Amino acid sequence: EASLETVVPRGSSDRVLVVLGEHAGKEGRILEREPERGRALVQLGRAGAPQVLPLPYDSICHYLGGGEDD
Repeated sequence: EASLETVVPRGSSDRVLVVLGEHAGKEGRILEREPERGRALVQLGRAGAPQVLPLPYDSICHYLGGGEDD
């Protein structure tokens, strides 16, 4: 784990998967990046009431898997 590095997508609205913390396993999309703080504003969930959270880059990774609509 010490040598593992997550990849944060560069495109706008790219999908991410939360890999650390209480929201681990949830997918979402990046709304805004804060590189100076090492975090991104991420929207989790699409249906109902989505959550918008500031998450550290180390807690998210680029997600290429199937989505809720797939």
